[in-house]
Amino acid sequence: MIEHHQGYTTIKRYGRNSFRPAGKHPFKMIHNARAVKYDLIQQFEESTGIILPSGVKSNLCTQSVPILGRELAVMKLQIKETKP
Repeated sequence: MIEHHQGYTTIKRYGRNSFRPAGKHPFKMIHNARAVKYDLIQQFEESTGIILPSGVKSNLCTQSVPILGRELAVMKLQIKETKP
């Protein structure tokens, strides 16, 4: 699950040994790796305009992140090569 938050993510030095929050910036809280992988797959689908079958999505979600990124990049290159 990925949650979007608005909170203090940067700090500024205040005095010699202390820090204070500098400002609010958006950030994401990630609770499991599967959500991140699924988010990557959704971004891939949106950028290419191709909807992957659920079986392919589940197989991609079970792979490690470096392999998943490599496979999505290869698929994107192959799609670009086949389009006229």
